Amino acid sequence: MKWNHIVLEGFCTRKLSIKKDKYHYRLIDTKTLKTVKIDNKDYDPDYKTPKKPSYCKNRINQDCFFKNCPYLGIGEPPEKELKIIMKKICEIYDEIA
Repeated sequence: MKWNHIVLEGFCTRKLSIKKDKYHYRLIDTKTLKTVKIDNKDYDPDYKTPKKPSYCKNRINQDCFFKNCPYLGIGEPPEKELKIIMKKICEIYDEIA
């Protein structure tokens, strides 16, 4: 069987940080959506969003995988499937390179 594409759930984590928000909100009641404001002990007023890598296109693409972007977040499949997926990604990359 020859694969011509692989679908993975991926997202960019570059702008995600617990340091940038002064408060967190805890959900108290799911029916009324009542929340409680909590001080964020990790808040850093001097926090700056990291600069994006030179290959970044502000969306998830193959460069995120092939260049090992530190901000790439992916849903983790079971270990056995992950090994198969990474092997196939490397094979496809070798074919197009």
